[in-house]
Amino acid sequence: VGKSIKRVDAFEKATGRAKYIDDYQIENMLYGITIRSTKQRAEIINIDTSDIPENIVIVTADDIPGENIVALFHNDQPLLADKIVNYIGEPILLLAGPNIDQIRDFRNKVKIEYRELEPINTMEEASSNKITPIFNDNNIIKKYGYEKGDSVEKYFSDDYTIIEGDYKTGYQEHVYLETQGIIAIPKENGIKILGSLQCPYYVNKALFRGLALERDQIEVENVTTGGAFGGKEEFPSLLSGHAALLALKSQKPVKIIYERTEDISFTTKRHPSKSHHRIAFNNGKIVAMDFDFTLDAGAHSTLSEVVLARGALAATGVYKCPNAKLSSRTVTTNNIPSGAFRGFGAPQAFFAIEQQMNHSAYKLNIDPFTLRKQNILLTGDSTITGQVLEDSIMDVLDLIEKKTSFKSKYNKYKNQKKSRKRKGIGISAYFHGCGFTGRGEEVIKATATVDFSIEKGAVIKVAAVDMGQGVNTIFPQIVADCLDISLDKVSMEKANTSKVPDSGPTVASRTTPVVGGLIYQCCKGLCKEIGVTDKSDFLKMAENKLQKGQIISVSQQYKIPKDITWDDDNFVGNAYPTYSWIANIVEIEIDTVTCEVEVEKITAVHDIGKAINPILVEGQIEGGSLQGLGYSAMENMVSENGVIKQNSITDYIIPTSLDTPEIEIFLVEQPYSKGPFGAKGVGEQPLVGIPPAYVGAVENALQAEFFEIPLTPEKIFRVLKGR
Repeated sequence: VGKSIKRVDAFEKATGRAKYIDDYQIENMLYGITIRSTKQRAEIINIDTSDIPENIVIVTADDIPGENIVALFHNDQPLLADKIVNYIGEPILLLAGPNIDQIRDFRNKVKIEYRELEPINTMEEASSNKITPIFNDNNIIKKYGYEKGDSVEKYFSDDYTIIEGDYKTGYQEHVYLETQGIIAIPKENGIKILGSLQCPYYVNKALFRGLALERDQIEVENVTTGGAFGGKEEFPSLLSGHAALLALKSQKPVKIIYERTEDISFTTKRHPSKSHHRIAFNNGKIVAMDFDFTLDAGAHSTLSEVVLARGALAATGVYKCPNAKLSSRTVTTNNIPSGAFRGFGAPQAFFAIEQQMNHSAYKLNIDPFTLRKQNILLTGDSTITGQVLEDSIMDVLDLIEKKTSFKSKYNKYKNQKKSRKRKGIGISAYFHGCGFTGRGEEVIKATATVDFSIEKGAVIKVAAVDMGQGVNTIFPQIVADCLDISLDKVSMEKANTSKVPDSGPTVASRTTPVVGGLIYQCCKGLCKEIGVTDKSDFLKMAENKLQKGQIISVSQQYKIPKDITWDDDNFVGNAYPTYSWIANIVEIEIDTVTCEVEVEKITAVHDIGKAINPILVEGQIEGGSLQGLGYSAMENMVSENGVIKQNSITDYIIPTSLDTPEIEIFLVEQPYSKGPFGAKGVGEQPLVGIPPAYVGAVENALQAEFFEIPLTPEKIFRVLKGR
């Protein structure tokens, strides 16, 4: 632990030997495709498949053996649309045959008759309730709100400095290197799912009601996964259901692999958001905040209510606020469903509060670093929900200012001459809650197991998957250190629901602190079983005590610490077990004629408790920072009458190596008492704070205000031209 050892899967991936889902070839396998709605909102009047040859497998909603649902929170998403379609691209029926090219040609032979209904296109239309609702009687999937201290209205008066703004964020596409893919294999009493996915047990839980099977009849196995970023959290449940329905009807294995255009057009995206923010200041100190936050869930609820919760908890940022009010909601529209994406609601909310702080600093004539520092939460302070903090962002902020000379550069660029090329610098400060929000971990009850035998060494059994972040390296490091054995004596069991316990999904920056923590406890249990107190004696004692073929096994289930309490109804208590603290600084140069922005440097300081493998941590921060830069500046995606207009990598622009600036990373280690060796989370947070730091840098260079991302050259040009 603490060493930058080589990834255990590096050789296989670098040489092309790693086996991804499309590399699997199974005897008699069929290839499946999806026939989708071409209407944004409509009744299905008739489906005509008479032109499809008899040897082609056809599945409609009538073929679903159980309930027509993808089981999640609200069970509002059907496996296949039956009477109503609610977005362009909603699956209606499935085809499968032995030749994929031939099957694709049959798409145009299916004739579907519709009666169109009036669609809901925007969050405003959804909230107005003037069009027939999609979800319940008001389109609202979930609302969260809270009030703290006095009524905020008394502070929004002439006695205080009031800063107000409206902020907007758009879609973001995951662009994982490997598109969505699933193989379903019929078994004598059930189905086996092989897939590129993050959460094997999510798929298992989502399908048993629809397939009319017991949960132990649905075996789900993760194979080598070529990236995910949240896009393979809940969506594979729908795709697995489609492959399973075709496999059960044909009694043959069925593979469904999305082409890139199909993947971009019809899979979940980051939730678009709109925020209205007011802050009242007294001599540079925050005295009140009023925040209104809305997310566009699209046509189905998916994970929107928990995305909203994380966003709502980020609403007031890392700042002390004695008087606060939040109103938030996620609403349905007839657009592509939104879903999980790295950061999970936090990027949208932190963009709003951090931009508000940038604008406040300018109007208060204080540099953004100083304004943040004089308002931050400190160790022992209470968050907006009443959680008493065990650590704070203070050390992170001090270090980043020291390493970048932010204040002097900011003031220099603020007063620079009006030349064609101008420099700017921007900052963001934020937290990321590690693990599920509120009582989420209590609901999951994550379990991990570690087996030990002389023949096989230690075998880790968890459902966490490696989607590029390095789980298959990190977990063996923890075990090797705990038991004082070499890494070649540690292995990972496949993430298969019939072979490993449910350790929860690979999401929420929880994998190392929560699942890794359980593995750590399992190792302590193994030492106890063997009867050693000094880990250096473990292997010698094990060799003396264990007979040939004997396995000792220790399991641990996550238990909410006694000092952690959460009231979801009132949004009060300990929102997360612990927090990672982060600050970013982005330095840019802008051409004021073309409005092109060159990012010269990103400085990132992350408190992650303990870096189990520093080089993997740095890789996460580099990749996440670049992904955040794309979200900030270029990843423009627009839905027009329910159609995603940028549905290829030609049109949806993401950063490349040529767009990558220098990224300097500093790690601060404030250990988490219940994490393995003190580790917190790191996976999501690098993306979260880049947008306000980037936009703040552009504002510093131009002395102009911006309120939405992505901040493209066209948007900059319009503001400058208007001014």
